[in-house]
Amino acid sequence: MKRKGWLVPVLITSIVLSVMMNLFVAAPTKVEAASIGTITENDTIYQIMVDRFYDGDSSNNATGAAIRYGETSEEDFRYMKGGDWQGVINKLPYIANMGYTAIWISPVAEPQMTNRDNNGTGKNTAYHGYNVKDPNAANPYFGTKEKLKELVDSAHALGIKVIIDVVPNHIGDYMLGTQAYYDIPGLQPAAPFNNPAWYHHNGDINWSLADGRYDQWAQDYLENHDLGGLDDIDFDVPAAKQAIFSSIKAWFDYTGADGARVDAAKLMKPTDIGELQNLLGVNTFGENFDGNAEFVSRWVGANKEWGMLDFPLFFSVLNSFAYGQSFDGNVKSTLAQDSYYNGNANHMVTFIDNHDRNRFLTEAGGSVEKLQNALSFIFTVRGTPVVFQGTEQNKGNGNGQIMTGGIADTWNRWSMVKRDANGNVLENYFNENTSTYKHVAKLNEIRKNNPALRTGTQREMWSAQNLYAFSRRIDSGTNVGQEVISVFSNASGGTQTVTIPLRSESTLTAGTVLINQLNTSDTVTVQAGGVTGKQITVSLGANSAKIYAKTQPVSDTVAPTVPGNVTATVQNASSAKVSWTASTDNVGVTGYEIYRNGVKVGTSATTSYTDSGLAAQTSYSYTVKAFDAAGNLSALSAAALITTPAGNSVTIYYKQGYTTPYIHYRPAGGTWTTAPGVAIPAAEVSGYNKITINIGSATQLEACFNNGSGTWDSNGGSNYLFGTGTWTYTPTGSIQAGGPAGPTATPTVAPTATPTPTVAPTATPTPTIAPTATPTPTVTPTPTPTVIPTATPGGNSVTIYYKNTTFTNSYIHYSVDGSGVWTTSPGQQLQSSAYSGYKTATIQLGTAAGLTAAFNNGSGTWDNNGGGNYRLTSGTWSLVNGSLTSGVPQADSVTFRVTVPSTTPSSGPVYLSGSFNSWNAADPAYQLTKGSDGVYSITLSLPAGTAVQYKVTRGSWATVETSSSGAEIANRTLTPAGGAQTVNLTVQRWKDQ
Repeated sequence: MKRKGWLVPVLITSIVLSVMMNLFVAAPTKVEAASIGTITENDTIYQIMVDRFYDGDSSNNATGAAIRYGETSEEDFRYMKGGDWQGVINKLPYIANMGYTAIWISPVAEPQMTNRDNNGTGKNTAYHGYNVKDPNAANPYFGTKEKLKELVDSAHALGIKVIIDVVPNHIGDYMLGTQAYYDIPGLQPAAPFNNPAWYHHNGDINWSLADGRYDQWAQDYLENHDLGGLDDIDFDVPAAKQAIFSSIKAWFDYTGADGARVDAAKLMKPTDIGELQNLLGVNTFGENFDGNAEFVSRWVGANKEWGMLDFPLFFSVLNSFAYGQSFDGNVKSTLAQDSYYNGNANHMVTFIDNHDRNRFLTEAGGSVEKLQNALSFIFTVRGTPVVFQGTEQNKGNGNGQIMTGGIADTWNRWSMVKRDANGNVLENYFNENTSTYKHVAKLNEIRKNNPALRTGTQREMWSAQNLYAFSRRIDSGTNVGQEVISVFSNASGGTQTVTIPLRSESTLTAGTVLINQLNTSDTVTVQAGGVTGKQITVSLGANSAKIYAKTQPVSDTVAPTVPGNVTATVQNASSAKVSWTASTDNVGVTGYEIYRNGVKVGTSATTSYTDSGLAAQTSYSYTVKAFDAAGNLSALSAAALITTPAGNSVTIYYKQGYTTPYIHYRPAGGTWTTAPGVAIPAAEVSGYNKITINIGSATQLEACFNNGSGTWDSNGGSNYLFGTGTWTYTPTGSIQAGGPAGPTATPTVAPTATPTPTVAPTATPTPTIAPTATPTPTVTPTPTPTVIPTATPGGNSVTIYYKNTTFTNSYIHYSVDGSGVWTTSPGQQLQSSAYSGYKTATIQLGTAAGLTAAFNNGSGTWDNNGGGNYRLTSGTWSLVNGSLTSGVPQADSVTFRVTVPSTTPSSGPVYLSGSFNSWNAADPAYQLTKGSDGVYSITLSLPAGTAVQYKVTRGSWATVETSSSGAEIANRTLTPAGGAQTVNLTVQRWKDQ
């Protein structure tokens, strides 16, 4: 393929290629997940560009040069903003309150880290997701695959379907021109997609050759060339086709998503996409950025796609509703071609703008009346409407300017939360009181209450320069005869009054009163007369619509049913999870309110809620109310009661092996329960039992399981050890951190316990973790403390997050202050944590201020701080490759703080140039920012353990840093330690001074 030419006039999708942090996420695992029914013409769709929607989890945000919160220049829109799947979950009630039944979200797979610019170190980030790096991994800046499934489940709980944007046509931009190899070894897609034989190598599409041509040559040409540099998959290679299709299917199998939008469908054979649709088992609609209805229709029908984005109608809507052009020459002529769709016209997905087009409001000169008129049209015309996020906020392009030259991909893609360059929130665009938000909610209600607007046959009733009318009627089956008549004016002023004949197919009789669903005080009466014997006389103002139906919309005054089976489960000493069964409603449940001790503490779009900030050893009562879009509230549920533990507890989910399982246990080093122990109650998760045990000041729980009748599971006589927190145990010896389906952790098995008998264990078995009286062996570090950063004591425990890239398993060998005793080597094994690459442990200190520790891999290799050991005071610490900092782990990054000579021009730029950007002396992606203290700084995402070389420049090698005497200096070197690291350096002199 040839070097990409960036955005061309008829590009099919957003291809703002960009740099992303290299963070691998495991491929989806196939599990049972259920759809709530695939998308159909009964749905209305809200389109979400995830990165630009809402930041619900700032811990997964990009860092450094990859993210720009501000939106003051066009370039700012090329970078990530922080939106994620948790943000979508948080805002589902906002969407549900508008009445939408489906959401269309951005591609979910991990995108390409860097584009081809600057020899493969391009700066733009792949916020949109259309340039895929690993089809089997989740986008790390959106969340995990588990979070995506949670999003789907949360949407389903509100009756909202989820449509995933899929990208089967291509991968990211890795191979240059027509080359059939990777010229930059580090710039490749993930295996198995790094096989050059899987791709076409014919260069980029030259749109001047293909535009306006609809013959077989043109189609073959489009299918066999690259879209803007993106590596085009060759579907004639069976392994390539199977791999990309299987990866897409895995996401649907895992999440239970309900439909797919197929990116760049124009560049694929319709039958290939039909094969994909059949494989997924859900309806799909594709993208063909073309106004030719016959051409677009080739992708719709049996063994093709369920529907397509209706670009032909879009162009006509824009002309007639935004620009005021003739209905006759636009809408009428486009709808007259519906026969091309062979009965599938209701499957065409209608829209007034999207992520690739200027905002309609900007095209319409800022007229909200025109905007609402166009929305009324797509909600009543044949087809399935989709609306781009933010339309309801009466906001056009970010700068109010029309973007020209094909794809619109900057000012129209503003974030729903506006921030300044530092990330401070300036404005929130989730206002449910705007006129268009309310208008959309009304349109959704009208469409829901009138099946004719969803499945009815459309027939034109009137077409003129500035007025258009049509009916939608159900001709057979359920609701036969139901009819809705919609009338639209695009006149710039005045009132139009016309008498419109009813269609001959209409069964409405003379004398029937029709009610305007947008204003129920406005009615018309069917009169005898006219060419069909029946007619209505309608008056419309400028840029307005009327939607007439026989019955008046019913106002929703019915409250949802009371939530049932409310349970509250202790998570730890400071949090509890409240769960319940879903309520029902005559229209639909929007969400739930959660009350603690009678006071509302939060809302949830799902059937669970985690309440935090609780006090230890305290009783709480939880109740729940359900609410719907009309604001109707159910009565309070029955109360669920809990008492939080003392502050150090173990929660075990036991996957049912024994019908009535018992746990026989003791806090490590303490006293055993009386056999058979304690029965484990049923959990809130089907198929599991669950128990929470307070272990006092101990660091672990030692346990074995039995059926209460003499049959034991004691880990082959060695018992099981559980650290504080939540664990899931499967009766095969498998222990996982977290609740059911949580991430796998290394089982903590007591290595030296006295074997447990096959009968009930005695009450006083030998402890398995008691430290010996002698200190560590000769290979073990000495307990001599060293000068290590200290923190203000935060309690009677130490939590350590440890990362050592050379260790597979990690152990902490420690001595609590004042005890004079070390743990038995190799010490306590660290467990998996929520932070990638880090292992963790929490150690109780009692009244001690801290501990001395060293780490090892369990096989004799030690990290003992060069023989000086590590000093950890109470609180939370992160230790990565020898670098100790307070607090939880931070993303791998390096902040360079550069002090420059006083002779440095005050307005002149300062850059980093090095091995990370091909020694570009003036790379804008590596320009430092001058702080109020005069120090220049930049934060870069540099992977831990990979050495880099660099120098500081003012934009050229003639202005590079030198020694104080003006002599050349050696390259600076750095091997990032990992986590958030700061490097302070001083420039002695510039070469030109």
